Amino acid sequence: MKKSLSLLAIVAGAILLQSCGSAINNLPVFYTPAAVSNDVSYMPKPMMSDSVKVKNYISGSFSNSVLPYETAEMLTGFVNYNRSHVLKNLNFSYGGFAYFGGTSRGYENSTRKVSEEYYEKGFHGFGLRTSVGFAEQSGNTEFRILNWENSLSFEGGNYAEFRKNVRSKADPLAIAANQTTLFTTGGSTEIIWYGKKNRDRQYGFRLFLGTTVGLQRNINYTSEKINGLASDFSFYLKIRNAYGILSSGANKLSNSGKITLGYAF
Repeated sequence: MKKSLSLLAIVAGAILLQSCGSAINNLPVFYTPAAVSNDVSYMPKPMMSDSVKVKNYISGSFSNSVLPYETAEMLTGFVNYNRSHVLKNLNFSYGGFAYFGGTSRGYENSTRKVSEEYYEKGFHGFGLRTSVGFAEQSGNTEFRILNWENSLSFEGGNYAEFRKNVRSKADPLAIAANQTTLFTTGGSTEIIWYGKKNRDRQYGFRLFLGTTVGLQRNINYTSEKINGLASDFSFYLKIRNAYGILSSGANKLSNSGKITLGYAF
């Protein structure tokens, strides 16, 4: 009798584990636009204490980003330009960027299986960025209290076509945003200061929070939903005319890390 009960328990346990494993492996993959966590980016500006109040900034960036739930990754390169002005306590910037990259096999998620068609898809695009804000100065520190930032970008390439095809198939395990135009807007706050012994060195931290208009509605067309604000946290370092930026971005559970090197003139 005891042997029969033990055998029954083993069989029941095996069936339960198999059913749970099957359920876990049947979770959907979300395919978001290529630039979704990188479209908003830190835009350098002169400090109120700088003798030159108008400057141009040109830079190159490299980004590694992941799809929601870390199911797969993308590698992206950027070329950025912006022109910035300071008028007393007001600062504003405007500029553009171009980007290109592709999907890769950097992640393996055992519970959410990425389509083989996802890999080795290229993408490219371009966009515009603006920023306007109000600042106060105290000693060698500038508090950029509130900034309004915007980005408008356009995406093309094989990855954009792949997302459109996934959307048309209505597969519950493959959920894709077919949006190729992104408008992200929101607010940021920043603290920036120069070295007391060396005014040519500037250091800054900035936090942006906002939303990409229409993206949540576009990708949440099934019973499975994702959400989350667009965010970007950046560290800025400038030495004379050269500068670097380290950024961490997120949007709708997509995450990215980005490094930027540039020159101001």
